[in-house]
This record gives sequence, structure tokens and C-alpha cells, in this order.
Amino acid sequence: MAQQATPQTEVAQPPSAKKTIILVAAILLVEAVAIVGVMMFLSGPAKVDASSIPHSMDVAGDERIVETLILNAKLPNNRAGVTFVYDTEIYVQTKQRHTARIANELEQFQNELRAEIGAIWRTSEPQHFQEPTLETLTRKIHALLSGRFGMDEAAGEPIVQKCVIVMGTGFRIDS
Repeated sequence: MAQQATPQTEVAQPPSAKKTIILVAAILLVEAVAIVGVMMFLSGPAKVDASSIPHSMDVAGDERIVETLILNAKLPNNRAGVTFVYDTEIYVQTKQRHTARIANELEQFQNELRAEIGAIWRTSEPQHFQEPTLETLTRKIHALLSGRFGMDEAAGEPIVQKCVIVMGTGFRIDS
């Protein structure tokens, strides 16, 4: 009695429909990312034409904003108990038509302005010198200079548009 050996063949089970859909979606997603990436890489940055200035930015003559140096000095502050000296430049931004008035005021009252700015500097708190944009000092000096130079009656606007303080790092002068 010989038993016949029958080879058993395994029948491969087809993947389920859900797995097939996920696989196809993943392949499509990878292809989409690859196509978008290649297109972005090949297109390069957008071309920009900066050769022309918009008409609204082309300010002529008297309406042009200019900076005028008000003070260039080494100003001390000892509110922290030690004296620090700050190399300081103070500018005002005004319209071109006001430069003569600013120059006349500076010539006539240069020492008075220097004393008033020095008083603001000496009475300021140490943390005001640590502010990244010197907001407090700028606000105080701007108020002083706006009061000094006043308003342009014809245009109904302040003469001093903006105050700019350029200050070096203070250095300690006493031990």
C-alpha cells in the first residue's frame, strides 16, 4: 500500500483591498511631492524689477526728509552708583524746508540744548541705557526737541518728524 505523495501547493492570498488602496495612495503622494519639489527647484526665485522707484516714494525738494545732527558728545550717567560715559550722537529727522530753522536754533541755543539733553541723560535710569532701541531715551529727547522746534503752522505738522539716538556702549570711568 503505497500512499501516494501529493505535493501540496500553497495558494497565495491576494492582499486585501484596504492595503492596496493605502499602497496606491502612498505612491501617489510620494510622486506628487517629488513633482512639486522638482518644479520649485527648476523654476528658481521670482524675477524682481527694482529699477524704477514708485512715484509715491519719489519725494522732491522741500518735502524730502533729512537728518540734522543736534548733539555729538560723551554724556555721563551715574544713577547706578558708578559713572558710565556714553559716546552719543543725536539727530532729528525733518523735512528739507525746515533745515534752516533747525540750524538757526542750534546756532543760537546750542549750549542750552546741550544742557537740557545732558540733564535728561544724567537723570535717566540705568535700564533705559540697556533697551535695544533706546525707546525711553528717544521718547524723552523727542519730546524736548519737539517742544523746542514747535509746529509748522502752514502744514499743521510738527517740525521734528523723528529723533534718532546713536549711542555707543557705555564705559565705566570710576572704580
